Amino acid sequence: MPVAFGGKLQSAQVGRPNRPAGSQGRQTARILSRDVVPSDGTQSANSGPGTGGSLQHWRQPADASSVVPLQQSLAMEHAAWFPALVEHSPNLTVVVDRDGTVIFANPTALKMFGVSLEEAIGASGFAYIHPDDIERLANRFAKLVELPDISHFDTLRFVDPKGEVRVLETVATNLLEDEAVAGIVINGHDVTERDRYLTQLESTLEAVTVAVSTMVELRDPYTAGHQRQVARLAVAIAIELGLQADEVHGIEVAATIHDIGKISLPVEILTRPGRITPLEFEIVKTHAQAGHDIVANVPFPWPVADMILQHHERLDGSGYPNGLRGGAILPGSRIVTVADVVSAMSEHRPYRVSLGIDRALDELQSNSGRLYDEAVVAACLRLHDRHALPVSDSTL
Repeated sequence: MPVAFGGKLQSAQVGRPNRPAGSQGRQTARILSRDVVPSDGTQSANSGPGTGGSLQHWRQPADASSVVPLQQSLAMEHAAWFPALVEHSPNLTVVVDRDGTVIFANPTALKMFGVSLEEAIGASGFAYIHPDDIERLANRFAKLVELPDISHFDTLRFVDPKGEVRVLETVATNLLEDEAVAGIVINGHDVTERDRYLTQLESTLEAVTVAVSTMVELRDPYTAGHQRQVARLAVAIAIELGLQADEVHGIEVAATIHDIGKISLPVEILTRPGRITPLEFEIVKTHAQAGHDIVANVPFPWPVADMILQHHERLDGSGYPNGLRGGAILPGSRIVTVADVVSAMSEHRPYRVSLGIDRALDELQSNSGRLYDEAVVAACLRLHDRHALPVSDSTL
């Protein structure tokens, strides 16, 4: 049965771009025979002797009586197979009008939502969406309605007939001005299992990251909890700066293991009370490069190894291990650096007692723009002013 969109039967033109005048005739002529000229009367660049058929034969006009029936045959064939593609597609296809009312749904969509065609037609497309996603999608839909021939990609949740929340990846295309469709076409496929697998991978990654962090702290009990403290600070600063969730996550991972290179240092240096010698400090400085090398081959989706390498670099080039300046230092590294300074100065060390959060903030303010990124320092200070900086003052 032909598929109805908005009360009209589908024609062969649905989903196909409009051709320039005469182009359909040219295609038909090529289908019929190489010995027929294009219907617009032009001659092929490859026509003539040696190309199959005489030049005179190529100049013969197409027989309209044979071209027109073929065009009609092609149109009938397209009208038959296009609805079949939609009907048997494993992906969802839904068409809604400019108000979001469903005017077409293929069998896959009906099965996903657990409704009949009669129940779907005339219902609001938002009725099947998870309540927490409706407002966001409604705003995107309102914008799409005003943009003809534009497509929006999105991920949304819906509740299946068993009451299970599932995830749908969609592309919605505005074809309201297309007479054959007169609606917004939404195609989508269920990615729930893929998302569950990715979530499991992320959980595993986080667990391994914390395990590695704990392993480092076992060798350096005086800084136990330092890396996790830096991670909490870095996340808070990154969010305050308005970074995207994925960027924040990458910074969190890097901050959680930023001192992993200390596992390569002699435990005598790590735990020695009192100040270390200049030579020992040179040995300590190698932990940034060592940390980078340890995770360099781990396929993180973020530049974790580089953030670990750069967390002791300073804007003026006075940091280590490479003396990087300004823009050569990653934004994530700048955030971890500030978080590291706040955490380190407000904690006890084997060679000194805590200097306190006020001293740490004074250090940042005094060297903002010279050693530390101004925007990052400002974000840190704003958090402190709102009592939202996740750090405890060991001097209290």
